[in-house]
Amino acid sequence: MTWPASILLAVLGMALLPAHAACDYPAEIDIPSGSAATEAEMQAANQAVRQYMADVESYLACLDEEEKSLGAAVTEEQKRMHVRRHNAAVDALNAVAGRYNEQVQLFKKKGSR
Repeated sequence: MTWPASILLAVLGMALLPAHAACDYPAEIDIPSGSAATEAEMQAANQAVRQYMADVESYLACLDEEEKSLGAAVTEEQKRMHVRRHNAAVDALNAVAGRYNEQVQLFKKKGSR
């Protein structure tokens, strides 16, 4: 699997956050090859993508709460980090959705042969 460099850098940057960060970044999910997957595997992938989406939404809400908890003491650097973490999560979510949709199309093509 190949991720764009910007997503990899953002994810790596999140790993370097202070240990007190309470928001857990969702684990990466595997998406089967649509050209080789069974219907059951694609259904499982659909459920995994749905769960991943929910996990990312929870993560984003956590980030917002984390920033809000800083109140007036929030620094510009903390605000920038919040934006980077938020954008990286959204980029990763879009990448997963894109990969899944590509595999669904391959799966459908396989079935129409």
